[in-house]
Amino acid sequence: MKNIETKWLYDFLTLEACRHFSHAAEQRNISQPAFSRRIKALESAIGVELFDRTTTPLQLTEEGKLFHSQTRSLLQQLECNLSELSGHNLLSIPNIKIAAAHSLSLTLLPKLVHSLSDYGGEFVYHVEAIDVVQVVNTLREGKSDFIISFYDEDLMQSPFCCLKVFESELYPVCAADAQGKPLFDIYQPEVPLLNYTSASYMGRLVNRRLGEVGAIAPRTLFMSSMSELLKHMALDGHGIAWLPIYSVVDELKEKKLVCLDTPELTVPIQAYIYRMDTRLNKTAELFWSILKNNMPKNLDNG
Repeated sequence: MKNIETKWLYDFLTLEACRHFSHAAEQRNISQPAFSRRIKALESAIGVELFDRTTTPLQLTEEGKLFHSQTRSLLQQLECNLSELSGHNLLSIPNIKIAAAHSLSLTLLPKLVHSLSDYGGEFVYHVEAIDVVQVVNTLREGKSDFIISFYDEDLMQSPFCCLKVFESELYPVCAADAQGKPLFDIYQPEVPLLNYTSASYMGRLVNRRLGEVGAIAPRTLFMSSMSELLKHMALDGHGIAWLPIYSVVDELKEKKLVCLDTPELTVPIQAYIYRMDTRLNKTAELFWSILKNNMPKNLDNG
């Protein structure tokens, strides 16, 4: 193994977080020239450039992104082992880092954590809700051990691996009138549409389905990447929204929302838990093993 000093690895993580040499050097409490020499020494030891210095702010190179994930896991495992040797309580720190798409962090993640509690492993979960467009970089740059998100073609291939969490559907729904009938008809001209942003995963699916089915000319009234916000707009009677069935179970039972009788407009969706295919720290690998062997079913049910 090359003669790599641990402090260089912490320097590297600090610089990745700051993306600026002087700020990172200040955080590490050394001069900027000395800090720069340590980063160069690390790059020389591993034989690759970790940062693209032609950009402002600094950006990780492709090799740097992979090294960041490995370094964070290595140092986390080292810190856990040292804490264990010194008798510190490992459960006092978050040792599983998960980032989840907003709607899944509210609905799926609590059920997943509960369902795995009987299979061993004392985990403390540190969870962040993120936009779907952030998932690739969040995982590639090692900011989380795992990502729970929807189908993403970029994450279905190396250097990532995944497990399917569930399959579900998006249904067009709207508020009901006094007779329990839908307030809106999707096939009426200029019907108000509460849609996802066009760049979002669900927005692409809904817009594709609208393009596939003729005789629909909705008027987009409101856009958001958050399904919970669209649900509240639909509950207030502002228009039609495509919502995951798992997120509107109670509202449908209570007749606050109704599904349109348009099976041709139902859109299938899939959710996965993703990780890098490099080895993670011991705790994260145990979590992954339990998940692979005991993946709960029907997580999309209310």
